[in-house]
Amino acid sequence: MNIKTNWHEDAPVHNVNLDDATDRSASYAVVTSIADLTDRDPDDLEPLWDSVDPDALDTFVAHANESSTPYRLTFRYEGYAVEIAENGRLQLTPGGEAVSTASV
Repeated sequence: MNIKTNWHEDAPVHNVNLDDATDRSASYAVVTSIADLTDRDPDDLEPLWDSVDPDALDTFVAHANESSTPYRLTFRYEGYAVEIAENGRLQLTPGGEAVSTASV
């Protein structure tokens, strides 16, 4: 994954373009990006389903993208606020204030 880091109010915000990983699912991108950021093997992370159902996440994102439906999905995983939006952006903020929400 190609992770770009920006700074917002003295905190790093890591961005991944999901459109660059068309052969990978959203759940795969979340897990591998956080593994890369924390220098850990993906198998050493908590199971993603402790935070969100991976199949539901992948189905939601794929369907919303196919139908050009605007969306924003946020949840916490491995100490990161995770946000996925319709513009193909995965944003990871360490210690961020994400809550488990979805909007369409």
